[in-house]
Amino acid sequence: AATVEPVAVTSLNGIPLIAGGRFDGRFQSAIHAFKYRGRKRLATVLARPLAQALRAVDPQLSALSFVPLHAQRQRSRGFNQAEEVAAQLARENALPLVGGLRRTRATPAQVGLSQAERRVNLIGAFSWIGPRPAPESMALVDDVCTTGATLEAAADAVLEAGGSVAALLVLARAQTLPAAVVTFPGQSACS
Repeated sequence: AATVEPVAVTSLNGIPLIAGGRFDGRFQSAIHAFKYRGRKRLATVLARPLAQALRAVDPQLSALSFVPLHAQRQRSRGFNQAEEVAAQLARENALPLVGGLRRTRATPAQVGLSQAERRVNLIGAFSWIGPRPAPESMALVDDVCTTGATLEAAADAVLEAGGSVAALLVLARAQTLPAAVVTFPGQSACS
């Protein structure tokens, strides 16, 4: 984790986006090993920079939830990487972990899709199946933010269920994003 380049907090649709580091170099390789090569135990190490960033911002969270995988994808991977990171952060911060989001349909992989294609790909992809209303002031956890489309779609499902999202937490944020996406606190979009 010593090679992780910190990144400033930005926002996505007015929700603070907190990342552990940039999605590049050894950090990117470690995230790929965690996600695609079944290195589940890397969650502890990979979550450390995000936990530090979260402590620095301290957004006053009531609970953590995570971006779900479709059941087929989770079976093929053997675990949900976002859930593993969320569980680690929940333990370290004494926060409840709420698994109320569900991926309602299998979507094609987002890799290689533009921001607009990602948004279309995720229309209606999530629903809240947990307690109603969904919790207030919770954070959603995912592994990587590229365009923010996945996090936006998941947050929309929480909002539709009467909850609120106080922060979006990701291990890493992509460096190369569409110009319209690059913003600073108080503006919307993932950068």
